[in-house]
Amino acid sequence: MIENSESLLPNGASRVFTLGVDDESLNELDRLLDTLDLQTACRVAAPVRRVVAGTYFGTGKLDELRLAAAAMEPGIDLFVIDVDLTPRQLQNVEKLLCKPVLDRTGIILEIFSRHARTREAKTQVELAKLQYVLPRLAHLWNHFERQRGGGVGNKGMGEKQLEVDRRLVKRRIQILRGRLVEIEKERVVQRASRQDLLKVALVGYTNAGKSTLLNSLTESKVLAEDKLFATLDSTVRALNPDSHPPVVAIDTVGFISRIPTSLIASFRSTLEEIREADLIVHVVDASSLQAREQFETTCEVLKELECDSKEKLVVLNKADLLTTPAQINQARIAVPGAVRLSALDPDAVRSLRERILDHFKTRMETWDLVLPYAEGKLQAQLQEFGSIQTTRYLEKGVFMQVMLDSGIARKLGVRKYATSKNEDQG
Repeated sequence: MIENSESLLPNGASRVFTLGVDDESLNELDRLLDTLDLQTACRVAAPVRRVVAGTYFGTGKLDELRLAAAAMEPGIDLFVIDVDLTPRQLQNVEKLLCKPVLDRTGIILEIFSRHARTREAKTQVELAKLQYVLPRLAHLWNHFERQRGGGVGNKGMGEKQLEVDRRLVKRRIQILRGRLVEIEKERVVQRASRQDLLKVALVGYTNAGKSTLLNSLTESKVLAEDKLFATLDSTVRALNPDSHPPVVAIDTVGFISRIPTSLIASFRSTLEEIREADLIVHVVDASSLQAREQFETTCEVLKELECDSKEKLVVLNKADLLTTPAQINQARIAVPGAVRLSALDPDAVRSLRERILDHFKTRMETWDLVLPYAEGKLQAQLQEFGSIQTTRYLEKGVFMQVMLDSGIARKLGVRKYATSKNEDQG
């Protein structure tokens, strides 16, 4: 059975022949392969006018690629097709090319598998990988036979073993789904502990610099690497420990075009942090030639997560890499109205932090409250989550004038303690 620790790549694979529908998608595929330390030995862009049911690309084009690969010295270890192939297409293409083949989803799953660190991320990735593997087991048995080698006339692993593995994979999928249910319960408890906090979610295309920006905003040391999908787990840090009300920033897993639906489903509990956010900071790589496309891809995923109506602040990160007026103008046109900065510029980050805090200050209302002396817990919560303007001790209780976020005011139920001045406030 193929487990999370096993690679979908052939053993020792290093040189890759890539095929895609255009150069733009192949450029991104090159970065995905670089993340896996794979070298693109040759790449071919082949626009598809009509998708061939059995092979996606035409058999003539595939024969041409097989001959080109056979003539290469040194040879190649793997073909990577930058589209999502059905199990039947994957099997047929591998037969025609006479080499191991992986599609775009397989490559992304392999990256996620290597970068998973926590128990939750490993469970999510293993589930997504097994859901990908299950309908492709017959193809992948040949794939692993090629890794192990074999003598002339080897007829394969056999139908009996294949059926055993299908049952094992299905059973493992059930176990992982149950484990994710338990993890989701833990996440619900964690989110409940933060329900009185204001939350800012950093979202964006993979490698847009979200983790670096989180580190700068919160003065923390979250893992930040110049690699695709370096971060798979949600990370929560206080934006400013002294702010009232308290605000936390949440780093989230990056998005990518044509992200596998199985990954969105498996990471739904992680992505739920975005749905809980009070403000979304959409981070875009200003230096990317595909900044507009990456911005739109993230917007599409947010829509799928039903978060497209949330308040957003768009940030063009990596502005330090824009060295000419033409590059600056191109970034400005790609995402009009965005805040342009570098996560490595302390002054720019400080300005962004103040802008985020000011956003929440505009939601604050002034409440005149008279709290019974027995409501000591509520008094402490108001001091923690609000900004106390005045405190006076009266015969019937404590008079407090407090500035409080409207959402937190509703959660704490302060309305019933409001004086007549605030009776019409919600």
